Amino acid sequence: MAQTPARPAKVLLTSVCRPFGGPGEGDSVGAELFHAQVTRAQGPFSLRQVIRVWAIDYLAENVEAPTITLHYPSKRELVAELKKGGYTHIGLNFVVATFHKVREMVPLIRRYAPDARIILGGYGTVLPDEVLRPWGDAICREEGVRFLRRELGEREDAPIRHPHAPIPVAQVLAFQRESVVGHVTAGLGCSNACDFCCTSHFFDRKYVPFSGTGRDIYDALCATRARAKAEGQDMSSFIVIDEDFFLHRRRALEFLDCVREANDPLSMMGFGSVRGLSQFEAREVAEMGFDLVWNAFEGVGAGYRKQQGKPIDQLYRELKSVGTAQLTSMIIGFPYQDEAAIRGEFEQLMALEPALTQCLIYFAFPGTPFHEQVISEGRYRESFQAQPDLRRWDGFAMHFDHPKFDDPSEIERLQRWVYAEDYRRLGPSIARFTEVALRGVETLRGDPNPLLAARAERLARDAHGLLPAMGALIAFAPSREARERALRVRREIIRLTGAPTPAERAMEAASPALYLVSQAARKLRVLQQPGLLRTESRTGAPAPTTREVLRLQGGLASGLLRNLAEDLGEKLAHALDPARVLRAVGDPTLRKVTTSATGMPSSVHSGPREQTAAVRRLPLVDPVAAAPAE
Repeated sequence: MAQTPARPAKVLLTSVCRPFGGPGEGDSVGAELFHAQVTRAQGPFSLRQVIRVWAIDYLAENVEAPTITLHYPSKRELVAELKKGGYTHIGLNFVVATFHKVREMVPLIRRYAPDARIILGGYGTVLPDEVLRPWGDAICREEGVRFLRRELGEREDAPIRHPHAPIPVAQVLAFQRESVVGHVTAGLGCSNACDFCCTSHFFDRKYVPFSGTGRDIYDALCATRARAKAEGQDMSSFIVIDEDFFLHRRRALEFLDCVREANDPLSMMGFGSVRGLSQFEAREVAEMGFDLVWNAFEGVGAGYRKQQGKPIDQLYRELKSVGTAQLTSMIIGFPYQDEAAIRGEFEQLMALEPALTQCLIYFAFPGTPFHEQVISEGRYRESFQAQPDLRRWDGFAMHFDHPKFDDPSEIERLQRWVYAEDYRRLGPSIARFTEVALRGVETLRGDPNPLLAARAERLARDAHGLLPAMGALIAFAPSREARERALRVRREIIRLTGAPTPAERAMEAASPALYLVSQAARKLRVLQQPGLLRTESRTGAPAPTTREVLRLQGGLASGLLRNLAEDLGEKLAHALDPARVLRAVGDPTLRKVTTSATGMPSSVHSGPREQTAAVRRLPLVDPVAAAPAE
C-alpha cells in the first residue's frame, strides 16, 4: 500500500515535454491527433488542433490535494516549475512512443524535486516492470482517479467530477478562431476487445463508465458550456470521449431525451462502431447533435464483431443525409492482406467517401492478444528485436514479418500511398466535411421536428464559414477531381446559405497567401509546436480562463519569439550532441518487450528508491542554464 506522506501532499501532473517530431521520432506522435494521424498528407489544409491530456485534468479535478497540471511544457518550463518546490507526488503521462521523453524528464525531477514520488501513468505503462521500475516509484495501470486517491490516502469511492477542460477549435491555413471545444469523458475502455486494441485490454476488456446516465453526460456538457459563456467565450462544439458511445443504447437514449427536452441543437464529435450505430436511426443520431462520428472500417476480412450491423455503405449514406460526417479508420497489415487486398479494400473505403481518413498498421502492443501471438510465433524482425526503438511504436511502422510481404516495410509504403491517394481523390477534408453539412441542410431545412430544423440552420452557418478559405481550396487542390469538388462545394454553399459578403470575398482572395505562409512554416519546421497550458487546482490561485486554452496552439498564441528561440535551441542542441536522444533510447531491458509476453501487468504502488538512484548518475543537461531570455 501507499505510504502516508510526512507532509501535506502537493501534486504535479504533466505530459511529456515538447518538442515533438524530433530526431528519430515518428511524426505521428504529438499533441495534434488530426494533423499527426488523420489529415497528415493534406499540407496547409491539415486540421491543426492541439488536444490537451485530459487524463491529468480529470486527476487534478478529482483529488483533494493541491494540484498543478502542465500540458506540453518545455524542459525549461518543467524545471522552472520543479524549482518552485513542495511537490510530494509528480505524475508523468506518456505512451510507448514517448517513453524516451520520460527517460529525459526523470533525471530532471530527481535533481530538482528529489523527495517527490514519481508516478508513471498512461498507455505507455503497458511496458513491463523491468523497463519502467527504474524510472518511477509507482505505476498506474488502471483507471487513474482511484489509483491516485489511494496514493494520497484519500477516499477512493468519491464520485468522479468532470473538469472544465476545453481545447481550441481546429485551425486551418494558420487562421485561428477564438472559439473553444468542450469535452466530457463518458467512459474508458471497450468491451469489443479487438486483438490489437491497447485501450480495450488496458482495462481488461471491460468498460469503465464515468457517466452512468445520459443525464450525467448532458449536464456535464451544459456545465462546461456555461462556464465558457460566463467567461465570454464561445463554446461552439463538444467532444464526447467514449470508445463506442452508441453501444450503450439506454444511456444514449437518455442523452437524446435531455437534448429533446431542452431543444438544444448541439454540435458534437464522438466515437461509434457499426454495431453501436446500427441500434439508432440516422435522425436520432442527428438529434443528439453528432456532426462527426469516428468509425472503424478496419479491414473487410478482419471479422471484428464491432463491424456487424447495417451494411456500412447504407449506414454512411443515411448519416450523411442528416449532416453527420465520418472519420473512418482503416488498418493495413492483417495476415490475410497482400498488396492487392489492401488496394481493393481501399477502393471500398473510397466509395464511402469519408470526410476524414485514418490509416494505421496492424500493430502488436504489449498486453494485447496480438502481442502474445507475434512473440509466440517468433515474428519480430531480427534487427528490431536486437535493438527495439520504441519511438516508432506508433501505428506507422512495421516491426514484424508478414506472411504476404517479403519486406514488411512495403506495408509502410502502402500506408503512405493510402494517405496521399485519399487526399488526391477526395481533396481536403474541410471541403468534404462541409459537403456533408450541406446535405444535412438540404434534408432537414424546414423539418417538422424543431430540433432538426434548428440543426439545419446551424449546419448552414457552419458551412457558410468555409467561404473565406475557398480561394485557397480551389487554387491549391491536389487534383482535377479535388478542384471540381471544391468548386461544387462553393456553388452549393452560396445556393443554400447565401452569397459571400464583401469582407468574406476579400478573405477568400487572400486565402492563397495564407496557404503559402502556412506551407513555408511547415517546411521550415517553425511554429509547429504546442504551447504550455498550466492550471492550478485547490491552491488558492485563480483558474485559467477559457480563453487561455488558445495558448495550446503555440505560435502567436503562446509567444512568437519564445517559440522561435526554442525551435532554434532544440536544433542547435541536437547538432552539438546528436547522440543525446539515443542515450534515452538505448536500453538492453527493452528487448523484453519483443521476447516476452506477460499479459497486462498490474499497477505498482511503491518501488524502492534505490532502484531509481541510478537515474541521478545519468548525463544531464540543465535546460535552464542555456534557456533564452523571456
